Formats: sequence, structure tokens, C-alpha cells
Amino acid sequence: MKTPILLLVYIKPQTTKKVISVLRRVKAEKIYISINIPKKNEKKNIIKNNEVKKIIKSINWKCKLIKKERKTHLDSYSSYSSAIKWFFAKEKEGIILEDDTLPSLDFFEFCSKLLKKYRNNKKIAQICGSSFLNKNFTGPNYKFSNYTFCWGYATWRRSIKDFDGTLKTWKFIKKKNKLKEILNNKSFIIYWTSIFDALAFQKIKAWDYAWMLSNWNKGKISIIPKKNLIQNIGFVRGATHTKVKYKDWYTKIKPQKMILKDEHPDIIKPDLKYDKWVSNKVFRTNKFYIKSLIKKYLKLKVF
Repeated sequence: MKTPILLLVYIKPQTTKKVISVLRRVKAEKIYISINIPKKNEKKNIIKNNEVKKIIKSINWKCKLIKKERKTHLDSYSSYSSAIKWFFAKEKEGIILEDDTLPSLDFFEFCSKLLKKYRNNKKIAQICGSSFLNKNFTGPNYKFSNYTFCWGYATWRRSIKDFDGTLKTWKFIKKKNKLKEILNNKSFIIYWTSIFDALAFQKIKAWDYAWMLSNWNKGKISIIPKKNLIQNIGFVRGATHTKVKYKDWYTKIKPQKMILKDEHPDIIKPDLKYDKWVSNKVFRTNKFYIKSLIKKYLKLKVF
């Protein structure tokens, strides 16, 4: 498999071992590994980090291995952002995996073929490995969506150049009610307005949300496979974001096989029905909307 791969690792030896096992099976020929390190006073994490480094040394098949180990600890956002910049400074396109995103074997061929097909189509932001679907939809192997899922994906340098980590565009998008143009749905608009407000005011830091807003600002969409090709296996104790208590139905969908046909959608436009389904079933925007209405009602009742 010739497509370059970026693998980000930290303190998850068990899941890292599983991801590298898949890379061995597809005989990945070029792998970039970004290694974050723990703080000096985090003894347990230092032990886990050293275990991860030993696992990386098990990459003994014929491949070009390029490693970048941090000299000091970085928070998850900074470490991820830095790794992305490093990778795409060297490669024009590639696949991004984290130490807890377990891909199916078909994921790699799916990404490689579509990276080539849509290389010069600036409307396409990325190729997702996740779809959260456990049943086939009819037609070609993939559809298009406004959502940019980052649990294993492929993209191009041209897309990364449009990344707006400072959220400078959010003020304009919010003022002009541009979210309505993405999906004309009240719960969708209220939910994502809340998320992007939190990002803009630095209440939270999330690369994937800033990435999604960057693509929405440019009118870009993503490719979604008809089967879920990635499983997030990082819902374990000690995880940075995916804590055990947050484990949800879609995390149980195993990486699936998918027969890769040479069939493609006739029209490049997002499937809004699918986007609404994802909004409600994955992000639970409808529940968030109801809670916001109740909160607003109680506030008015008090005064």
C-alpha cells in the first residue's frame, strides 16, 4: 500500500499494537509516526509511552519509517495540529490514523482510490473512514456529507491549507446565519452554534470541530463510505477525550469489509437526509435543542 500514512501515538500500547498490526497486513510502505510524550511527573504515563515506543520498533516489514518524537509534552490539540502540519509539509496527500482508530483492510484501498480520483476537486475536503452505518445503502460505495469525521480519514495538502484554527471566520458565519445553508434544521443550528461559540471563546479546544468549520466556510463536503470502515477502540480508562462512560452505540460497530466497485455518485452534493440522521443519532442535536428550550423556559419563569 503506497499511500503515505500518518499515525499519532501517545500512551495507549494495547490499541497502538492493534493499529500497527493492520498496517503490517496491508504492507504500508511509508509511515510517519508522531510521538507525543508525557509530562516528567507522570510516571504511569511514562511507562505506557515507553511501551508504545517498543511497539513501534516492531515495525520490521519493508517500509520507509519517519518518526517525530516530541521533546516536551504537548496538549492533545497542539500535538495533533503540529503532527498534521509536519505530515502535509512533506506529503501532498495521505491517510491519518490515531493510536485508537482501528481500520478495516478495505479502508486503505478505499482512501487510496478516491484520493486519486478527487485529487483536483477542491469541493471535496476529505475521505472519511467512519459512516456510523452498519447496513449498506443502495448505489455506489459512498455518498457525500457535510460532516467531516476524523476517526481515520484521508485528505490532501490543499485542504489542510484552508484550516482555520483561530476560528476567524466564525463571527461572519454566525452573523450571516450560514449554518442554515449547511442544514436547515433548528436543532442542528443551535447545537453547532453552541460548539463553535465555545471554541471561539476558548472554553474548549477541538481540532476536528475547527476543521469541520473550516470546510463549511469553504463550502466543502466529505466522502462517506457505505459501510463503517473504522472503529474507535479508545474508549478506555485514561483516554483524553473518549472516556469509558461516554461509550456509545456507534463505537461498537466493528471495522467492516466492503467490496470496492468502480461506481461513483452521479452528482456531487451532500445527502441531507443522512446529515440529519447523523445530527440526531450521533451528535444528539435534537436532545440538545430540547434541553436548551427547557433551560430557556425555566430562566423566563424565574424572572
